[in-house]
Amino acid sequence: MSRIDISEKMLQVANQENKCDNVNFMQMSMSDLTAINEKFDVVASSLAVHYIEDFDKLISSVYNLLTDNGLFVFSQEHPLAIALLKENYWSRDNEGNVIHYNLTDYSLLGERKTRWIVDGVIKYHRTFSSIFNSLIKAGFVIEKVLEPLPEEKIMERYPSYKKYYHKPDFLLIKARHYKS
Repeated sequence: MSRIDISEKMLQVANQENKCDNVNFMQMSMSDLTAINEKFDVVASSLAVHYIEDFDKLISSVYNLLTDNGLFVFSQEHPLAIALLKENYWSRDNEGNVIHYNLTDYSLLGERKTRWIVDGVIKYHRTFSSIFNSLIKAGFVIEKVLEPLPEEKIMERYPSYKKYYHKPDFLLIKARHYKS
């Protein structure tokens, strides 16, 4: 089993908290997976693919890493969340309550700069169709798509989370390596 991360610090934490004899930790970017010469039954990625510019290359590389019938399970920021070119996310009423999400620029694919802990974080926006078509073109069969929302009890406890009825933050996809 291999675990890759571009961050040396994250790999140190992972190695300390999850050290196993059968896990190999490698520092590398997802942008170039050709250094890995193994085949896997499952490739998983959590909230990282939207940082990769060449999505088709990534998806093709993941496909090539999988055994026949292997699974690629990944999450990413929701395409609606990354679409905006300007960070004017929400329209509010006079009391400050969220009325709706200000979706703009959805069909304009490409780089987005945003603030996440620091200014200038680069992400790449893709539409649903571009994501799904990249997976299909590589040979994947899409088995499940989820747009999770916080549970009702969480929304009741934290009313500000009710804004996620307007726009989920995450997209999760399960795709199977299919070889005809």
